[in-house]
Amino acid sequence: MPENKKIAAAADLPFIGLCCPKCEYNLTGTTEPRCPECGETFDPAKLRPPKSSWRSGSWWRCRPSWWVTLSSVLLAVYLPNTWIFWIDYGWGGYRMFWVKIFPTLPSVVPTMWCLHLRGDRSAFSDSEIVMIFGVATIILMSACALLGRRSRRWLLAVCIVMFVLQIFNGLGSYAIFRA
Repeated sequence: MPENKKIAAAADLPFIGLCCPKCEYNLTGTTEPRCPECGETFDPAKLRPPKSSWRSGSWWRCRPSWWVTLSSVLLAVYLPNTWIFWIDYGWGGYRMFWVKIFPTLPSVVPTMWCLHLRGDRSAFSDSEIVMIFGVATIILMSACALLGRRSRRWLLAVCIVMFVLQIFNGLGSYAIFRA
């Protein structure tokens, strides 16, 4: 499509660059004054179009898409736990066990700490503990994705906090691995 047709097509969109006043959903591409995300009706004349720069703050307030949220959270949570693939250790049964539980690694240290506080770590078999890790990881990832979905600012904050916490979790998991 020629460049001037793209500009003309973008000019025909009535709500380009606007966000919903209730849920901050990006309304670009909608044709009626109703948010497709939350159903809220709005007066387009009252909505101020954002400034062109992302530094103005309007870019940060818009809600990120699900795939951006999920991929950002997955990267922030799992990147510090990739040590299992890069360490200098033989590929025997013990390391393969840790590779198999890699999807549950983000919750290893917090779950072990909670089990230690309760004092009943020995009451569970290894497979039950791995299931507890899995449930805790699903809860953690769901909470991060829901918080990160609120706005891009929230997503950035969640990713930074989770990345820092997962660095400590990765170090703790590595210490458990080497013990």
